[in-house]
Amino acid sequence: MSRLRTVPKAVLLLAVMAGLSACGSSSAQAPAADPPSAASSSAAAAPSSAVETPSSAVDTPSESGTPTAPAAAVPACAADDVEVTLTEQPQRREGDTRMALLHVTNTSDGTCGVAGRPVVTLVNAADEAVDVPTENVAQPGESVPADLTAGGGAFAGIKWTVCDKSDSDCPTGNGFKVGLAKGGPQVAATLEGFPAPEQSGITVKSLQVGTFQPSNQGVVAW
Repeated sequence: MSRLRTVPKAVLLLAVMAGLSACGSSSAQAPAADPPSAASSSAAAAPSSAVETPSSAVDTPSESGTPTAPAAAVPACAADDVEVTLTEQPQRREGDTRMALLHVTNTSDGTCGVAGRPVVTLVNAADEAVDVPTENVAQPGESVPADLTAGGGAFAGIKWTVCDKSDSDCPTGNGFKVGLAKGGPQVAATLEGFPAPEQSGITVKSLQVGTFQPSNQGVVAW
């Protein structure tokens, strides 16, 4: 019978340790994959909801579909469209001051407008203008434009100082002419309460002319 060979203990211990090391290497886990970056997440985000939409400021047709034409303007009255009456006011006499109500009446067949103030001129027997210092005043207030239908009227007040006709510097006439625009034509005014024209007794040292108003209320109260 052959004799069995004895294995040294040191060799056996090394063999056991080598086997355990091999088992540990094969069971090690693989490194985890890196998480997705923020850029990758945003790239996969849903499309933006801020989709461009047509502007709401789009012209839309009117209800009628056509533009509305502006109302026709009322034409200004011409001098030959009106008659003028000047009525002297006895209750407004104060010393050498006199006052008259000026009434413009539309004698045309249509409607026309007046605004601003009348142009008042003293004239002599030869129908010539007499130079009188004249002041335009905002009395009884600013002018109120008036549209005059046929037969309708507007009003203004005039105030003047009288003088002695024998004085060389006293402007004297026998009537008045009235216009509706500076430099425009004028018409002779019908006078009520004034000296008779043939006397040439209307003296006007200075004159103030008020504004047109649609009513005579307060027109000669200044």
